[in-house]
Order: sequence, then C-alpha cells, then structure tokens
Amino acid sequence: MRELESAFTDAGIAVRFFVIGDTEKVKAFAEPYGMADRCVADPDKRSFHAMGFGDYNLLKIFTDPALKKRRLENKAAGFSQNWGATKLADGAQLPGAAFVDSQGIVRWLYAGKHPGDLPSMSEMLKIATDFAK
Repeated sequence: MRELESAFTDAGIAVRFFVIGDTEKVKAFAEPYGMADRCVADPDKRSFHAMGFGDYNLLKIFTDPALKKRRLENKAAGFSQNWGATKLADGAQLPGAAFVDSQGIVRWLYAGKHPGDLPSMSEMLKIATDFAK
C-alpha cells in the first residue's frame, strides 16, 4: 500500500483496512507501518460477516498449494505472519476486499479462498479507478 499511496490519493480513492481487534490493538499493530489512520477496529468482525467472508479450514494451512505459493512470495518480499500476535481462530479468517462508492454501495467484492488470497494493491487500484470513472 505504501508504494501506491499517492496513486490512490491522486485518484480520489480512500483506502481503509478493517482489522480484528479493539482500537488499542489495531493502533499498536498498524502504527509501526504508518497505517494506523487507515485501519478501522472491528473486534466483533461485523464488517467481515456483513461482506459474507468465510473462514479457512485450518487443516489445510500447511498443504494448500496456493497458500504455500503466496507464503513464499510474501517471505521473499520480507513479510511473514506474526503467530505470536494472532489468535488461531483469527488466523482462519479469510481475507476480502471491496470497493464501496461514495453513496455506500458495494461495487466490487473479492472473497479470498485462502489466508493469503487477495489481489495486489496495484490490481485493486486498477479496479477502483475503473469503477470511479
């Protein structure tokens, strides 16, 4: 996100991340990355459930080929899961993304199929700018 922040801003697109946890936990997690102001605390997963996102079968966490591939890509980019700060049940939450227009209408929704399944920020920038036209 940091690399594309100005592109989203220039396009007039506000990006927000809904994060499991109360406000203090979200701040502690996101502040070191400079993203605390973009994160919305969602401790009860209301947004997650409202969007219809599901949970991952944790029995597949070490055998899912697509998840393994994404994990290697993330590791090569310098990212990894902080399991010390993750509740097992929260680790099963599948990711998702949505483009919501200025009237609050969901114009595009993506529901991940494994914990690392989310379009890149550049893909989401293209989708959002296409809808914003």
